[in-house]
Amino acid sequence: MKMKFVPPTEIEEQRNAWFKERAKPGMTFEEFIRLNDEALHLFPPAEEERRRKTDSVMAMPEFVL
Repeated sequence: MKMKFVPPTEIEEQRNAWFKERAKPGMTFEEFIRLNDEALHLFPPAEEERRRKTDSVMAMPEFVL
């Protein structure tokens, strides 16, 4: 199933802009995770985002070794 492009929501754009302003090259993994958690706390995912993510994951074929 081919996924179609869906433009980001306003809250996604705000979260991305906030994150880009604060992310710096050379950050540790822990700093990155803390920053990501803070962004998600300040700009929580909307119901539309959750639904799109669920649809995206459900559309993936199962991977079996």
